[in-house]
Amino acid sequence: MNVFEALSCSAKRWPDRIAIIDAGGSLDYRSLWHEVEALRIQLDRLGVREGQGVGVRARNGRAFVIGALAALGCGAVIMPIHHQMKPAEMADMLARAPLCVILDDGSGPAQPGGTVTLENPGGNGLRFTRLDGAPSPLAPGIKDAAFVRFTSGTTGQSKGVVLTHQDVLERTHAANAGLGLTGEDKILWVLPMAYHFYVSIILYLEVGAAVIVNTDYLAENILDAAAKHQATFLYVTPMHIRMLTSEKSGRALPPSLSRVMSVSSRLDPQAARDFQARFHVPVSQGFGIIEVGLPIMNLAEAAEHPEAIGRPVPGFEAMIVDETMKPLPEGETGQLALRGPGMFSGYLNPPRSREEVLHDGWFLTGDLAHRDLGGRIVLDGRTSSVIQIAGHKVFPEEIAGVLDQHPAVVRSRVFSRPHPQFGEAVCAEVQLRNGSSPNTSEEILAFCRRQLSSHKVPTSLEFVAEISMTSSGKVRHGSAVPQPAQK
Repeated sequence: MNVFEALSCSAKRWPDRIAIIDAGGSLDYRSLWHEVEALRIQLDRLGVREGQGVGVRARNGRAFVIGALAALGCGAVIMPIHHQMKPAEMADMLARAPLCVILDDGSGPAQPGGTVTLENPGGNGLRFTRLDGAPSPLAPGIKDAAFVRFTSGTTGQSKGVVLTHQDVLERTHAANAGLGLTGEDKILWVLPMAYHFYVSIILYLEVGAAVIVNTDYLAENILDAAAKHQATFLYVTPMHIRMLTSEKSGRALPPSLSRVMSVSSRLDPQAARDFQARFHVPVSQGFGIIEVGLPIMNLAEAAEHPEAIGRPVPGFEAMIVDETMKPLPEGETGQLALRGPGMFSGYLNPPRSREEVLHDGWFLTGDLAHRDLGGRIVLDGRTSSVIQIAGHKVFPEEIAGVLDQHPAVVRSRVFSRPHPQFGEAVCAEVQLRNGSSPNTSEEILAFCRRQLSSHKVPTSLEFVAEISMTSSGKVRHGSAVPQPAQK
């Protein structure tokens, strides 16, 4: 079975169940399948063929899902593209992953080429643009390729990760061995589909669940949508956890919503405790990585141990290793290595097979972690972002977690600058909430001193209008010295 056929099976098993709720209303599985099949026929007539690269660029909603699945039905290799990607970023990506076609919903500038507006019964307004000179197939060394997605670029230039249909289905099945989602679930969706479609959205459609597409990520709208649609599962990032906790109305989540999972980056334990105190629902951390899937979750112990990302889901193994791949004992920090089903099949550019990348089947994530005395895995930081201060290893993510708890802070970025005596010094950029005064710098530093060892407290704090992020919405901790702060 491939991903396209998996949707066909869902439509046959649960034709009347709601598949998607978005700005256009409700769409059941039968109607979703009809729209996907109608678009697939058009794409076939327009010459979309097996192995060709098709970019799907659209806002969250049915148009993204229909466009991606229809192209997969033609045998194409899909590359999801965030609708807010800048022209320079697009040009760089297309230079490294030359696509034959782009499907988009008009939310971004059209690419040069022959563009036509596609017909579809749902009125999604997708555009078809054929790009000249693109080779086919997109991933010639990988049989049955289905998806290409570029990594966040936190360890240098991002790499195009290639997944086959089998990779995707294996990892969705493995993830659901932990999540246990069914057709009774209603998932409240606030994350970019462009970065999570190939596991999360496909998994939800595969089990017959309903995907409630929220209009934006604002806390009040998340609470509105959860109550209106009686959501059962909320899949968010630490930013959403902080925003929901600080929401001023005092409203509760509906009783139907019994599970919350935070992904994308390390969740500060205090943020998790504050959320549970406000909403009486523990926050489970999930560790996801594009090369591997969603192999680690903190499900049963989230309330007691919010600092942990948990344990491997069934079928996966995790190991904490040193530079020689030697396993480390409990309590010692090393690099997190993973092994299990649905691993990626290779990198696109430069081309490398899975076998060339893995170490005896293990994938080195680039994340530093340790096992606590109970065997749970706790993230410490990234190998590329560790700051060395007079022999001490400092993890920017830990410091940012404290900064982000201050009520005046939206988000922060922690990095280092050279220091003549200690080697490196901790510095931070801070994005303030609207209405907060820049004179809060000493107050914020005092807040850090109450919670961090002295060598971890930033020596300088700079206020900026916006924090530098990766293409997938992660903060670039520990990266190159930033541009001068915006006054």
